[in-house]
Amino acid sequence: MRFHWLPLIPGEADPELLWGSALGASALIAAAWLRSDFPTPLCPLHALTGIPCPTCGMTRASNALLHGDFAGALKWNPLVTLVLAGTAVYILYAAVVVIGKLPRLRWTSLSLSESRWIRISVILLLAANWAYLIWRRV
Repeated sequence: MRFHWLPLIPGEADPELLWGSALGASALIAAAWLRSDFPTPLCPLHALTGIPCPTCGMTRASNALLHGDFAGALKWNPLVTLVLAGTAVYILYAAVVVIGKLPRLRWTSLSLSESRWIRISVILLLAANWAYLIWRRV
C-alpha cells in the first residue's frame, strides 16, 4: 500500500469536504446531546442478557473525552475511544486540506494480501475489544 499526495481533480467530488463536514456536524450534535439533560440510549443486548455489546460504554467514553479524561474513556471502551480520536484527527485533516486547497492523501489499490490483512486485523480488534468489555463488565 502506497500513499500519495494528489491534487483534487477539477469536477471531482471532494470526499474530505463531504466526510469532514458530515463527521464534524455529527460530532457537534453528539457533544450537544451529551452536554444536555437529554436521556442517553440504553443497550438492548446488555439490558436483556447482561452481556455488553461491542459498543457498550461508547456514550460514557464520549462523555469522558468531552471532559478531557482520555484515560477514563479508554477504560470505558478502548476501541471506540481510538476511533473517536482518529475521527477528530480526520476532521482536522479535512478542514486543513479543504480550507487550504491542498493536495489530498490517497493510496494506491490494495493488494489481495494487504486487504486480507486489514480485514483480519479489524475482526481481531473488534473481538479483543468485546472480550475486554465482557471481562470489565461494562
